[in-house]
Amino acid sequence: MGALGFYLVRSGIIHESGLKLLSHLSVNIFFPLFIFNQIIRHFDAVRMPFWWGFPLINISLVLTGLLVSFLVVKVMTGTTFFNQKVVPVMTFKDGFLAVSSMHNAGYIPLLIMMSLPLGGWAGQIYTCVILSIIGFDTCLWSMGVWLMTRGQSSRMDLRKMINPPLLSMFTAIVIVLVFGGKAVPGIVLKPVEILGDAAMAVAMIVIGGNLSMSGFKKVAWPQVTGAALVKLIVLPLITLVVLSLVKLNPLISFVAIIQACMPSSITLSIIGRNYETKNQDFINQTIFVTHLLSLLTIPVFLAFYGKLIN
Repeated sequence: MGALGFYLVRSGIIHESGLKLLSHLSVNIFFPLFIFNQIIRHFDAVRMPFWWGFPLINISLVLTGLLVSFLVVKVMTGTTFFNQKVVPVMTFKDGFLAVSSMHNAGYIPLLIMMSLPLGGWAGQIYTCVILSIIGFDTCLWSMGVWLMTRGQSSRMDLRKMINPPLLSMFTAIVIVLVFGGKAVPGIVLKPVEILGDAAMAVAMIVIGGNLSMSGFKKVAWPQVTGAALVKLIVLPLITLVVLSLVKLNPLISFVAIIQACMPSSITLSIIGRNYETKNQDFINQTIFVTHLLSLLTIPVFLAFYGKLIN
């Protein structure tokens, strides 16, 4: 799907204005409907009284990633790590913080779960992953949007943090907690599901198109490598250490290590295009590199986790 987006832009079928439109549709229509549908269909507070613990997994991971990457930024400030010739320093710092702390919390974890022989546990584990996404989306559509747009204004713009995906998420949670998931009639939920399912496809086309426009002729390799190390090595190691010291519920620890191993969030590319941020090349390059390297790092850390719990 990403290759299709790359081809469509490189061949001139889709131009930058088309990517802007697709990004706008993703942020304001497809992602909100996808989030709403997933929560309504899979969130059941009665069957999982400790449901609130799963969103905390991703909130903790994002905050830890922000702390680690902030420390890296503090150490590297004043060196050539942030190259002002590539992009303004403050914008680069914010982009570095975003790609180092925001991970691909949804699609890849669910695909990994689907590939594992989970047996009767499958449905419950899928639900746990989806519940954990609530915590990530809260961070992504608030702190993530703020980091991606902070360079455009010296003040925090709360209007950008109150966006359709975040409103959709909290609306769905309130509906389920107050009325139950079945309160939304099927005649409404079915078109919501159909449109929401377009989120992944459109997102991948936009990311492929962004990569086509970004190119890899001027890759900021020190910064991209630093972000990849924080995201794919440091955070999984910290998670393994914590899980070895603190004995958590097996479901919580399993979801935690899966989420900790994930590459940078692909949605950052959509946000960057939608808000026209100045660090889009760096964001897209880091997303590509971390996804490529994660093919090696994810199995390694899952193997370490398997040894840890045995």
